[in-house]
Amino acid sequence: MNSRTPSTPWTSGPAADNADEAAARWSEILRDAPDQARPREEFEAWYTRAPEHAAAWRRIQAANHWVTTLSDSPEMQSLRRETLARVAEGRLRSSRRWRRLSIAASLLLLVGVGFIALRPEATRRMFSGAGDNLAGNVYQTGIGQRSVVTMDDGSVVTLNTDSRLSVHYRGDLRAVTLERGQALFKVAKDRSRPFVVTAGGKRVTALGTEFDVRVGERLFEVTLLEGRVGVSAEQAGTSQGANAVALAELRPGQQFVAAGGARPLVRVADVGRVVSWRNGQIVFEDERLDAAIAEMNRYSRKKVVLGDPQLASLKISGAFNAGDTHTFVEALTSYFPIRRDTREDERVVLESRAR
Repeated sequence: MNSRTPSTPWTSGPAADNADEAAARWSEILRDAPDQARPREEFEAWYTRAPEHAAAWRRIQAANHWVTTLSDSPEMQSLRRETLARVAEGRLRSSRRWRRLSIAASLLLLVGVGFIALRPEATRRMFSGAGDNLAGNVYQTGIGQRSVVTMDDGSVVTLNTDSRLSVHYRGDLRAVTLERGQALFKVAKDRSRPFVVTAGGKRVTALGTEFDVRVGERLFEVTLLEGRVGVSAEQAGTSQGANAVALAELRPGQQFVAAGGARPLVRVADVGRVVSWRNGQIVFEDERLDAAIAEMNRYSRKKVVLGDPQLASLKISGAFNAGDTHTFVEALTSYFPIRRDTREDERVVLESRAR
């Protein structure tokens, strides 16, 4: 912990631009060096730079208060024992993982602040999630990032942009939760321990296979590359896997889609196009322009916006580098009756132009 440089607490790590994580790091630095002037000056500069920094610091302070208040509770004592056992069993293999452990400790009760006192029944669920963080079992990527993670059983998970995954392995089950984003799973075969991905209220079960899962606010997709997977819906109020309702069993090249309130369907997928993101490519084939823009925006902080709704129905085909907004916009303005509004700096606004 003492080897970290106080001048760069917000510029390293997988979510370097996250105000809550930066606040957690500052909490650690100031706790380790309470009487040093330079860290305090740099903290004050960070704190006053943006309102969201001050808000994140208040949340972290409240989280630390809850940690102190609940330190002697049976739930916290149990969490400590479970976490130490899981950390020892996992044999933390790198300094990056130790750092994630430290940051997660500062964020321990962040998700619970504001409702723990009002919803005591949620306390144990919160402690369970904190245990995953402390044991180093949470993996995430920022916007435009990709990451490859090898699990203890040899399964390999590739995370796409802005994704978060938590791992909950136990003796008879290899369970993971895709909390947001997209991930490609290459599962090591082990018939005695099914591999189950939970995302968006649904479960994907595999024994040894390769498949892609994407989850968003109104979208859930599973694309099977090889092997066999079953898709089921979780039942509210039941334990994991209890009374799950079977929805589909996929064959290679098939895709399960549940979008919005529409009825789920199984369709043939262009697998290469679906997983082109793992090579840093986004491929469109006769795609509506509004959908193509939404996909490109997943990989960049500078968002493209349609200023004219009539442009939305234009169709686009082509391959682009993920995050290369400039080339994407150049192609649109070259081949379509579209111009870029040069008055915008924070966004790229596209308008119609005369042919």
